[in-house]
This record gives sequence, C-alpha cells and structure tokens, in this order.
Amino acid sequence: MINFMSPRIDEVLPTREARSKLPSLLAVFRARGADADPVVIGAHRRPEAVVLSYARYLALLSGRERVEAILADRRAAGPGMGEEESMRMAVEEQHASRS
Repeated sequence: MINFMSPRIDEVLPTREARSKLPSLLAVFRARGADADPVVIGAHRRPEAVVLSYARYLALLSGRERVEAILADRRAAGPGMGEEESMRMAVEEQHASRS
C-alpha cells in the first residue's frame, strides 16, 4: 500500500483510493498546512494530478509572483539573465516561500 502522504513523486495514489482517503488527506492538510506533502493521483498508476494543501498552493503562487517581479525588473534594467542564473533564483525563491 502507498503511503498517501509520501513525498516521492513516483508513487501514484490510484484515483479510487484517493477518493476513499479524501477525508484523511484533508485532515492531514489541515493539521500540517504548507508542510503537508503533495499527493500524486492517477489511474493505472500514471500521474495525472497533484493535490496539495491550500497553504502550500498560496506559497507556490507567492514564490512565482516574486520570481516574475524580479525577472520583470531585470528585463527592464538591461540584457536578460542566463538560464543558470534564472534557475538559481527560482530555487532560492522556492526555498524562501517555504519559510
């Protein structure tokens, strides 16, 4: 049986099992908030969707908005940044949004 709060992206909770465990998933999301691990669900063990707490969703949006604002400022300031610098900044913002 799959640990339905596993951080492993390769573990897919079957849709039927996800449906029956939804109350438990919601309880974990309420208790752990943004710290709750996302749950990957899908038919035939193929990933089709990710369910995550609303707190984590808001944190992800916030991080994305910060990255977009920084990129816009840098574009306005001159030549664009390289792919490596962009990835570094995105990772830093992701970590910042979790704190």
